[in-house]
Amino acid sequence: MRSASQVQILSPAPLFQLADGIEFVFAILKYGMRFVGNPSRGSRAVKGAAFRSLCVVLRRFKSCPLHHLILPAAEHFPDMPPPLTVEEQDDQSAGGMSALKVTSIIVCACVVLAGLGGVYIYSVIKDLGDTYEEDIMEDFKNSWPVTWPNSTYVVDDIETLSDFGYRKIDTVAHANAGDFIEFRFNDLGYEVEVQEFTTELCDDCRNYIATMEGQNPDSWIVVGGHYDAICYSQQIIIGIEYPGCTSEGAYDDATGSASVLELARLMMEWQSDGAEWQSIPGTPQIDIRPTHTWKFAVWDYEEWQGSGSPEGAGYGSETFVTTLPEDVEIATYINLDMYGLNWPVETQLASQLSGCDEDYFHLYLFTSPVDDWSYYEDRGLNVTDEMREQAGALQDRLGMVLHEQLQYPTEWVVVMDDTKGNSDHYNFISRGWPATWFRGMHEFLQEEDDTCEQSPKHAPTDRVDVLYSLAGGREGLEEGMQTGLNALALLMWSDITGNWV
Repeated sequence: MRSASQVQILSPAPLFQLADGIEFVFAILKYGMRFVGNPSRGSRAVKGAAFRSLCVVLRRFKSCPLHHLILPAAEHFPDMPPPLTVEEQDDQSAGGMSALKVTSIIVCACVVLAGLGGVYIYSVIKDLGDTYEEDIMEDFKNSWPVTWPNSTYVVDDIETLSDFGYRKIDTVAHANAGDFIEFRFNDLGYEVEVQEFTTELCDDCRNYIATMEGQNPDSWIVVGGHYDAICYSQQIIIGIEYPGCTSEGAYDDATGSASVLELARLMMEWQSDGAEWQSIPGTPQIDIRPTHTWKFAVWDYEEWQGSGSPEGAGYGSETFVTTLPEDVEIATYINLDMYGLNWPVETQLASQLSGCDEDYFHLYLFTSPVDDWSYYEDRGLNVTDEMREQAGALQDRLGMVLHEQLQYPTEWVVVMDDTKGNSDHYNFISRGWPATWFRGMHEFLQEEDDTCEQSPKHAPTDRVDVLYSLAGGREGLEEGMQTGLNALALLMWSDITGNWV
């Protein structure tokens, strides 16, 4: 893929043709006007020279496409005879064409030839313009993003969301975090859809959704993370809320919510910059809208409320998918839940002492399965050939972005079949839509050959300072976040350039 700065150089041939055309027109006008300019006898030598020059011009421009039209005409113009006496002029006028008639013929010929030259110049200029616009379109289609996500902004928002405190559903901290998300979307220039819903345990749950409408308003790509948090026991007996158990939800899932806000900011920036560029007169008009409509969603009530809960989890994204407008399809869902502690973040000594024997934390992309659909089939999904094809296409697209374009190491950045659910992407895959889950280092969920699943999710240790400790400092966390953000930016950009099909 070429960068936006790699602009093709136009062939010089059209420029030489244009120069020939311009010279031809000026020559016709110059010598034609000399010929008809002075009707007096004293100018006859000048007229003769001008007439012969006209014939030379007509024969000269063989490189011009018009020479096929003008050379036959030139053959009918004999060389100019020497000056005549007054008597000879009178005899010629009486026996043949008058000087006025000859002059009229020459004027008409000059006008016609100059007009043909003008047409030729116009065609060359038009061809140059068309070639230029085609080259611009091709370069745009093969370009990289003009700007990239900023992981510093993301970590700033992670800190802000964590500072609200324990964001359990139906708490003040939870409501304040929701208000902050709505404010941030509004500040970026979006009209925010606040999707309210209630459950047995939640009287005031809200999803926040910002929309960038694309060329196809009925085909959506959705990017989502959740802003609620939970704290309960993780080992032996899972899901027991004990006294003093609170969580800032820094990793689970301020990382995802903050990333959604940053991607929404970047998309709006691309659209604004593109519109400003195209407002310059003469700029080729490129449709900079994404092909699909993009939904940037921050979900509520993703977390299971513990072993005493009468409800399940994932109610925010479930509300979204069950209230879609008629005729809308989900082209892809991208789930951001607990990432940033992933390559190129090196494992720290504390992790190594607790049993982690790897150099880096993994970034997993749990994606609609290509091979193993058993988890979803066991839960009632009738897997069709179309679902399998869409899953394969999504995994191929992710692999191309991660491993071919960004050249991330396949050992540490892995696209794999989702066989566990466990987050909001489940609600999309289980309804037949392709989805993927960006997920970094996790807690007590051992993957194949992964001994470093030690994240602080659902625990009092899910704090920003602990994330910094695990990542080797704030800079390390920003680097880990940037890994996923750059991949997400390329996915968005491919939809703007028309490469997401």
